[in-house]
Amino acid sequence: MLGNTLVLPHADGNVTCVKIDQSKPYESEYLFRTALKETTVRIRHSKTKATPLRVSYDRHNMEVQERIFAAGEIPEYTRKAYVVIEVLPSDADVKITDALADWLIATANSNLVSLLGWES
Repeated sequence: MLGNTLVLPHADGNVTCVKIDQSKPYESEYLFRTALKETTVRIRHSKTKATPLRVSYDRHNMEVQERIFAAGEIPEYTRKAYVVIEVLPSDADVKITDALADWLIATANSNLVSLLGWES
């Protein structure tokens, strides 16, 4: 089980979010707020529906949203990033997710910058 705080290693300094909600099974929400912005982390777990052609998979979702508050002439806006991982319940291999995370930040974030620049 994850703890009551979740630390995001942010380039501008760690963001320590505190758990504010765990009212639903297999879901939790964390929050960090300053006068300038708010960071929310949502974690959800579910199962996909089995069909005649596909077995049920475990689905894990982590979403990070940063809301920048309005300041002067600049209106409020948000940034959002999330990852969804679907695996068989018996599959504990994390190498593909680890590879994706490493690829995104490789070479001083150049792959991530390329992705945000609509490169494919």
